[in-house]
Amino acid sequence: MRRALVAGNWKMNGTRASVAELIAGLRTQDLPDAVDVAVFPPSLFIERVVQGLTGMPVAVGAQDCAAQADLGALTGEVAPIQLADGACTMVLVGHSERRLILGESDERVAQKFAAAQCAGLQPILCVGETLEQREAEETLAVVTRQLEAVLKVLGVAAFASAIVA
Repeated sequence: MRRALVAGNWKMNGTRASVAELIAGLRTQDLPDAVDVAVFPPSLFIERVVQGLTGMPVAVGAQDCAAQADLGALTGEVAPIQLADGACTMVLVGHSERRLILGESDERVAQKFAAAQCAGLQPILCVGETLEQREAEETLAVVTRQLEAVLKVLGVAAFASAIVA
């Protein structure tokens, strides 16, 4: 059976001062042994959070990654290999805001999932429906489609080292 995971996505929030406060607050917590804990700060603060949480049982992940694992000419993107080099262990892919606001397709999410795994990161595949889809009772179809996009590219074995949220 898998362990429970409590993860905090900081989204597009934080300043140097508030990140320092969050790190200090996390360092005072008595974290339960039976639950994994992870935080997902904005990319700008990943290195600061990794350093600030050294020795703590808290994983640091990224909120997104490029669809190619290696370095390259893709302005503004962060390669999964760079995230791994920066001590990230996880990465969110397919977050609802990226799907809805930025128009990321299921196929693009599957590419990011594959790139993350190729770089040694554990992808957290975010799935889910909009309110309208839920009200239209389309939840199962939407989530199935999102999962099938990854299955089509990587097969079911890819989920052995991934998380679905």
